[in-house]
Amino acid sequence: MLKQFLREEEGQSTVEYLLIIAVVVAVVSLMGKNLQKSVGDLTTTIFSNINKKVGGLMGGAQ
Repeated sequence: MLKQFLREEEGQSTVEYLLIIAVVVAVVSLMGKNLQKSVGDLTTTIFSNINKKVGGLMGGAQ
């Protein structure tokens, strides 16, 4: 029976994709503002560090 189930499994169906989307939407809804602030802070930190490195490289090239 298990072998037959594994053999018939062909991939995700529409229902499975909808369940995945529902879970993602639920997580984003629950974390809403905190997630938005965290992503904003992370993005600022990443680009700040990139700008510092590029500035250091450009300063060394002159």
